[in-house]
Amino acid sequence: MKRLLGATLAAALGAGCNTMIDHEKVEGWPQLAVYEHYVPNLQMRDRCVKYTPFGASPLACAEFNFVERRCDVWYSADFPPSRGVIEHERLHCTGYDHVGENTMRGILDRYLAATRGTLARAGSGPD
Repeated sequence: MKRLLGATLAAALGAGCNTMIDHEKVEGWPQLAVYEHYVPNLQMRDRCVKYTPFGASPLACAEFNFVERRCDVWYSADFPPSRGVIEHERLHCTGYDHVGENTMRGILDRYLAATRGTLARAGSGPD
């Protein structure tokens, strides 16, 4: 179960989102409740920097938990995000990835594969 939860808590695209670009919907993305957190800049940075390219500084990030059906978005309270950054992260929560990228598709596919593996193991034991 720990492995399954690890597969579902995946973050996306915080610092790769420094510019507003087009998005495309990931087919099959589940509906997630969105929780927005405004935390001290250092806390947001520590949480989001792992999703950014080397040397980049995150503006925000979205983390997905498919088991709990939630998307947590982390913003800096010290440097509040622009309306565009907020909209961008909300789009990620609803299953939109950057055009030409498949990061979020991969996150969903890993979760679905882990779920299938857990269900298959649960159904294959003796009664």
